[in-house]
Amino acid sequence: MHINCSMKCLKEILMTGDKLSKDKMDLVDQISELPEFIQHIILSFLDAKEACRAGVLSKKWHAVWSSMPVLDFQPQYFKKGDSIHSGKFCERFYNFETLFSYMEFINTTMERYSKQKHGIRKFSLEFPMVNECLEPAIDRWIGIAVRNKVEELKIWSLVEDSLDYKLPEFIFSARSLKVLDCNNVKMPNYPTVKLFSLEKLILSNTIIDDDMLQRIISFCPLVDIQFRGCSALENISVPRIKKSPEDAEVAKTSPLENFFYLNHFPCPWPWNMDTIALRNLRKLEICSADITDDVVSELTAGLSVLEVLFLSNCLLLKCVKISSISLKRFTIVGCYKLEKLAIDAPNLVGFSFSIEFKLVPSVNNDGDELKPALSIINVHDHCDAHLFAWAQFPSIEWFIKLYELLVRTNVFKSLEMCGGDPDYEVIVDKDHLRRINIGTPYKLKVFKLFRTCDWEREESSLAGFLDGLFWVCHPDVLSIPTSFQNATVELILGILKEKVRCWKDPLKGIEVEVVEFSRLLSYSSEVEIRLRLSW
Repeated sequence: MHINCSMKCLKEILMTGDKLSKDKMDLVDQISELPEFIQHIILSFLDAKEACRAGVLSKKWHAVWSSMPVLDFQPQYFKKGDSIHSGKFCERFYNFETLFSYMEFINTTMERYSKQKHGIRKFSLEFPMVNECLEPAIDRWIGIAVRNKVEELKIWSLVEDSLDYKLPEFIFSARSLKVLDCNNVKMPNYPTVKLFSLEKLILSNTIIDDDMLQRIISFCPLVDIQFRGCSALENISVPRIKKSPEDAEVAKTSPLENFFYLNHFPCPWPWNMDTIALRNLRKLEICSADITDDVVSELTAGLSVLEVLFLSNCLLLKCVKISSISLKRFTIVGCYKLEKLAIDAPNLVGFSFSIEFKLVPSVNNDGDELKPALSIINVHDHCDAHLFAWAQFPSIEWFIKLYELLVRTNVFKSLEMCGGDPDYEVIVDKDHLRRINIGTPYKLKVFKLFRTCDWEREESSLAGFLDGLFWVCHPDVLSIPTSFQNATVELILGILKEKVRCWKDPLKGIEVEVVEFSRLLSYSSEVEIRLRLSW
């Protein structure tokens, strides 16, 4: 029996409070025959209370539940009706009775693991508040997990901007720990770090000073580092520069493969990255950091095995040159002060680029051009390039500039467009377009349109927009997600057949496809309307 199927069936059985039917009991018996390690995997997909309910199905299931190596404690399981991020939720947890119920459940579970010495592979704890009663209890629960050889440790405070909980010192001597994930906590500057197995470090909104972080990076075999909202950092070396007995600086080769850095607002770039020592770094993601052109160019040229580069909302970037033989996927979005981008990456197979499509005067005074200027120096023809565009007030001139960008670069296979003021109507005159010779329309594989407007009310505006689009490019597929748009197949076809004019001559046919994406472990889905166009 497939694990996902078993998990969904068991979840459905546990949600019914009535006496189980014969069919459901047979299903429970089938799942009960699976090996114990598979049953542990199935239970790991359930929340703490559902897993506890599974323990009362039979004696065998009680044994499976009481020894499962994954413990996931989340307070929303104890109070229904409020979002975990809502103010009401936190207010309810200040109620002593509710908080005591949550603590008692965790305490009972952890005491059982302490006495029976069951191994703990993953321990995840989320708490809605910290006080003098809860803090020592959290320390005790983490201590039990550490003594039971925990490999993955997740400690999350759910109260934003409340950094009252300090991680205990014994965590940093947990020799079995491979993953440490912290949110809204303090990490004091402890003198000793013995995390000899730590491979993944995730810090979100965590207070940590440079010395402590430098100590962790220097003495742990980190493969994956992720930082979100840790804006207090100032100067960190990756990896640390050690000194030899001859007092010469020697770079320690780092096993680091993935590096992710994100801030909620742009702040100075605190990292000194030694490209020679980082010879294993394959993935680099930088978001909302004041990183400069020179640093990006040096990193891409010096990181010899870098395969994935992601840059987002880096507002100091102006003239960037990417030169890398190893680079396979490159994304640069939201860097709206970028003026020039040159790419020399012969092995690039995926490229995503965003542009605001603002028309600005050319430096050479030879008319208007799109900003930034994009230069593709050396990219393979089979590169799957994706263009994101934000267009609030598209006009005929705007579509001409879009066409020039597509033709000049000649790499983009798909185009995703957002925006469009619903009160701004694009007026496209067919005779006017005929007098403008722009050449053969650019061939696209996919054009995806997002417009947060009333499709039925804004038919003429949408028709003008599609007129301009089909004038400059011919997509094989017109894709329209319906998550936040009231678009229907009938409405879209009506606009195309009755309102849009410029596409009618070359278009040979339309094939409609409605695609529904189901989310794992959820009953919700997303619907996307796809029109396959034959030109």
